[in-house]
Amino acid sequence: MIQLLRATTTTANSFNLNIYDKMTNADYRSLLTFTSQASGNSFTSMPFSSSYTKKERYVSFIFYASTGLAPTLGFVTFGNTDLPYGFYDVTIYQNSSNANIDPTGLTVIWEGLANLKQSGNPAVEYTNYDTNDADTESVYITF
Repeated sequence: MIQLLRATTTTANSFNLNIYDKMTNADYRSLLTFTSQASGNSFTSMPFSSSYTKKERYVSFIFYASTGLAPTLGFVTFGNTDLPYGFYDVTIYQNSSNANIDPTGLTVIWEGLANLKQSGNPAVEYTNYDTNDADTESVYITF
């Protein structure tokens, strides 16, 4: 399982996976698809960088959880209503170029789970609730 962090500013995330033997080449950055188990929404991005220096043991990936979105540069947006904190299904593909962010037709080299949590211990922010008294059957899920 991959542990991901999201702070109020851009946060570097790195993880190592033993997948080099499943890769057909290391010429291109892999493609990563994250699908939220809570919302069902997904996004695809390349890592900011990949390292093969210890490829016999693992491949290192680095990407940034930020407020902006630049999937080809390794910057992704987490911690909002579309991509909330919690569990994600992760699929890593062998990419065909460093400009491609479409996984259609690519070879899957790893599937697993990631957990996104907020970095640190932020104070709880409360919102005044007094305008929706007619909706009494709502269920609120927090992460």
